[in-house]
Amino acid sequence: MPRTTAEYSAHPLLDHSAAPEMDQASFEYSTNTALVDGSDAGEADLEPDELLACGNVKTEVKKLACSALPIILSTTTQLFVMIPMIAAVGGLGTIALASMNLVSIYAGLCGIAPLSGMAMVLDSMCSQAYTAAKDKRLLGLYLQRVLVLLLAIEVVLYPIWWNSQPVFEHVGVPTDIAKVAGQMLRLYFFGVGALFTYECLKSYLFAQGIRRVAVIAQLFSLPIAWLSIWLFISNDATSMGILGVPGVIIVAGLCSNFAALVFIARVDGYQCWGGWSRAAFSGLWPLLKLGAAGSAITFFESVSLHMIDLGVLFLDAESMAAQAVLSTLLTSTWYMGTGFAVAACNRVGNLLGSALPNRAIVSVYSTLGIALAVFAPMCVALIASRNRVASVFTKDPEVTAILSSHIPWPAVGGALQGVSMAFSGILRGQGRQSLIARIRMATFVCISLPLSVLAAMVFEWGLSGLWFGYIAGVVVSVSTQAYVVFATDWDKQVELCQHRISGTALIADIGDSEDDESVLALP
Repeated sequence: MPRTTAEYSAHPLLDHSAAPEMDQASFEYSTNTALVDGSDAGEADLEPDELLACGNVKTEVKKLACSALPIILSTTTQLFVMIPMIAAVGGLGTIALASMNLVSIYAGLCGIAPLSGMAMVLDSMCSQAYTAAKDKRLLGLYLQRVLVLLLAIEVVLYPIWWNSQPVFEHVGVPTDIAKVAGQMLRLYFFGVGALFTYECLKSYLFAQGIRRVAVIAQLFSLPIAWLSIWLFISNDATSMGILGVPGVIIVAGLCSNFAALVFIARVDGYQCWGGWSRAAFSGLWPLLKLGAAGSAITFFESVSLHMIDLGVLFLDAESMAAQAVLSTLLTSTWYMGTGFAVAACNRVGNLLGSALPNRAIVSVYSTLGIALAVFAPMCVALIASRNRVASVFTKDPEVTAILSSHIPWPAVGGALQGVSMAFSGILRGQGRQSLIARIRMATFVCISLPLSVLAAMVFEWGLSGLWFGYIAGVVVSVSTQAYVVFATDWDKQVELCQHRISGTALIADIGDSEDDESVLALP
C-alpha cells in the first residue's frame, strides 16, 4: 500500500530533530514543497484508484506537453544553424565536407559523450532537489559542482583533441583530410565546451520549471550565428575557410551562455543561486559516478548510430548516398524525443522530491501516451510517403529506389527511438542512469553489433542488414526499460531520492550564511 505524504515526512531523513540546529543557509527537507508550476503545492498524493482518472491524466498531459514544447523548439532551431553552415562548407570543396563529417564522429565519441553525461546529472539532481529541499540554493551548488567536473574533464580531453591528426592517419584517413580535421578539432573543442556549459545552465533552469529561456537564448543567438557563418565561411574577404566552422560554434555557444546568464541574473532563476561556494569542490564523487553512467548512455547511443554509417563504407556508393539521407531522417526524431525525455525527467524528479509517488505513476503513463501519440503517426506518415520523400532528396534513380525501399527502417527506428528516449527520461528522473547505461551496453554488444554484422555480411542483406541489427537492439532496449519502469517500487524511489539529496547536501559559505561553515548531514 503506498504511503501518505505524512508518513514520508516522518522518515528519518526528514526528522530535523536528528540534525544540529542550522542557520538560514542550511538545507531542510519537506514533502510539501511546491511543484514546478506550483499547482500541486501542499496537495496530498493520489489514491491508487485515482491514477487513471480522466481529469488527472488530462492535467498531467497538459503539463508535460507545455514543458516539452519549448525544449523541442529550442533543439529544432539548431537545424537553422547547421543546415546553412553545411551548405556554406559545401562551397569549400569535398575535403572540407569530408573533414567536417570526420570531426563530427570524433567529437561525438571523444568529447560529447563524456561531457553530456555531466549535463544529465543536473537533470536528475536539480529536479529532485527543487522539491525535496526547502532551501533551493542547493540547485546552485549542484550547478557549481558539475561545472567544476566539466572543467576537469575538458582539461583531460583536450590533449586527445589536439593530437587527433596522428590518430586519423593511423586508421587510414587521407593525410589532407586528417590534417584539416585535426586543425578544426583544436578550435572546435572550445565551442563544444561552451555549448555544454549552456546545457548545464538550461538544466538548472528547467528543474525550476523555467523553459522559455531555451527559446529566448536560441532566438538571440540565431541571427548572430547566421552572421558568423557569412563572416567566417561564406564571405571571401573575411572567410577563415573550414576553420570558420569551429568559429561559428564558439560564437553560438558564447551567445547562448550570455543570454542564459542575463536571464538568470535579471529575470528568473536567481532564487536558486546562493553565490559561489567552496563546497563546490567537495562532494563530487556521487555526481561523477552519475555523470559517468550518463556518459556511457550517450557513448553507446552514438556508437549504435555510427555503426550503420561505418558499416555502409563496405557497401556500394549508392548505399552510402542513401544512408546519408536515412541517417538524417532518423536524427530528425531525436529533436522531439529530447524534449519529451527532459520534460519527463524533470517532472518525475520533481514528484519524487515532493514524495508523491502515485502522481509520478500518472506522469509515466502520460509521458508514454504522448510519445506513442506523436511517434506512431510520424512513422506511418513517413512510410506512406516514402516515394515522395525519396524524390525530394535525390534525383538519381538508383539512390531513389534504395531510399524508397529502406525508408521504413528509419521510420520504425525513429518511432522506437522516441519511445526509448521517453523511458530514459523517466529513469533519469529516478536517478537510474547506471541502469540505462548497462541496458545500452548490453543491447549494443549482444544484439545490435553481432546481428548487424551477421545480417549485412553473412546473409548479405546489405544496408537492410545494418538497419535490422540497429532496430533489433532498440527493440530489446525499449522492452527492458519498459519492464523496469512498470516494475518500479515508487515508494522506494522516494526514499532513494531523499537519501541522494541529503547525501550530497554538504554546503559551505553559501550566499548570506552567517556562519563560516554550515554543514547539513542528515542521518
